[in-house]
Amino acid sequence: MSWQAMAPAPPPSKAARPSGTPARLPLAKLPFVGLRRDGALGYWVMPTDSDVAVGLAAVGLGRTYAAWFLLYAEINGRDAARTLLDTIEREMPSRYPAVDRAFLREIAGRGFSQSAA
Repeated sequence: MSWQAMAPAPPPSKAARPSGTPARLPLAKLPFVGLRRDGALGYWVMPTDSDVAVGLAAVGLGRTYAAWFLLYAEINGRDAARTLLDTIEREMPSRYPAVDRAFLREIAGRGFSQSAA
């Protein structure tokens, strides 16, 4: 099929954001934000399935959480990300220290260091 025979691109969705309204990634969309065991909202909540947070899976989970955090920083800005990181650090350590270490190592390589607090 040649490029001339291809259908034209569909028109932009009616649900598209009006220009000038910045996109935001809500905290509730982050996989590590959720309800803790006690029912309170937590910002560093680990999965209940302990199999996903041991060995190499723990490193993978920490790196995945770091990727989400960095996406949050890119969309919402570094100030919002630093505020979130401060909150996460107050909730650390989790019951899976390997996840914590992988997360912190990954974001440190992208310019986010642990606070002195």
